[in-house]
Amino acid sequence: MYYPLCLNGVDIHPLFGDFLKGKPYIFDFSSNNPKTLEYPLTDFHQFNQMVFDELEASKQQWGIGRYLEERKSLLRSYPNIIEEQRYYHLGLDIIVHYNTPMFAPLEAEVYKTAKETTLGNYGGYIILKHEMNGVVFYSLYGHLKTPHLVHVGDKIKAGQKFAHIGVASDSGGWFCHVHLQVLTQEAMDAGYSDWGYISPALLPKVETYFPSPYFLFKY
Repeated sequence: MYYPLCLNGVDIHPLFGDFLKGKPYIFDFSSNNPKTLEYPLTDFHQFNQMVFDELEASKQQWGIGRYLEERKSLLRSYPNIIEEQRYYHLGLDIIVHYNTPMFAPLEAEVYKTAKETTLGNYGGYIILKHEMNGVVFYSLYGHLKTPHLVHVGDKIKAGQKFAHIGVASDSGGWFCHVHLQVLTQEAMDAGYSDWGYISPALLPKVETYFPSPYFLFKY
């Protein structure tokens, strides 16, 4: 299933409402960029400051970190990720300041809310379940402020506020942003609901499990 096909005739609400202005600054978080080796990954405040200094210097209001970008050097502090070679980014990062509100792109049921406390993980995150034209899929939002605004089982409408950008422990120690990811039912059944990165060995199955999230992000 090519997932945008299931949204024929369905309006997608902008994830940040009317907050985002102009075009995004495209960050390069790949290992091709030597600056990624300068990021102090265990010092949230300094790490966050470096990212937002770069954004400010670009004269853009907001930024993007790319889907399927190879990020081995950015993940160097997390041996389990490197050992498993899971360094291809499965989400779309939208980089905005702390506490920026988010609005559901589609009507949904809240499937899961949680907070991971280990540095380098999602921090606060929410998974929404969608069913559109008979197709079930899920959207994941990582690095969110807690306590969460919604609860498992809640029905939410497109355009309803459901989360805010987190900071420090709520962001898993990453700079302030949301990690937007799409997961299929096959991914959930296979136990991949908490994977934010994929190995080269699984790249041929990426559309089966983790389709591009760009179709769900409107601004």
